[in-house]
Amino acid sequence: MPRPDAAMPGPLRAPPAAGERRRKQRRGRPPRAVAAALTSQIVEAAMHCFLDDGYAATSLERVASLAGVSKRTLYARFRDKPALFAAAVAALIDHWRARYPEPGRTPPDLASALAAAGAQMLAVGLSPDGLALFRLLVAEGGRVPDLPRILAGAGAGVDIERVGALLAAHGIAEPGLLAEQFQCLAVTAPQLRALGLGLPMDAPARAAWLRRSVATILAAARAP
Repeated sequence: MPRPDAAMPGPLRAPPAAGERRRKQRRGRPPRAVAAALTSQIVEAAMHCFLDDGYAATSLERVASLAGVSKRTLYARFRDKPALFAAAVAALIDHWRARYPEPGRTPPDLASALAAAGAQMLAVGLSPDGLALFRLLVAEGGRVPDLPRILAGAGAGVDIERVGALLAAHGIAEPGLLAEQFQCLAVTAPQLRALGLGLPMDAPARAAWLRRSVATILAAARAP
């Protein structure tokens, strides 16, 4: 029998309380899902700032504040404003692209396929975000460093590629050139009107404009 004054083993270390565990988690790297959510939060805030305030007036400090994160957290993901702008544009284009019909649902005849693609392009281009991005690029494109590379990397040419693939599948020569002309004809002119450079188009006027745009491209495609 041990003596009363013998040293007794101390109690086992109690597990850390929930609050302590959370503090330790905060000191280390956040879990992958939390990190991804923070990145999405920052990109969404940046998208709103760029579209609402313009490129020049948007600061990384303002984006961090709107996203509810520290500047350190933002800079850990995006080294500068051009990188953040590229991510915001890519997210916006990915959102639009997700609404495009699957390739298997494309009408088989070229005229109907072009009309369907043009209608989707018009819907995106004349949406509030589409017009805001178009206005930003027209007004401040010269202030955005390496803008062509940013737009290409973000997938800004996806509409031209899609229409070019339609034209190529029907054996049309110079499909890329005609696809770019189709976008300018079917979408850019209505956008400029929507921004005040001409009378805005109502739904019947847009439908008639799109029909004539399709007819013009088809006539050009069939010209010798």
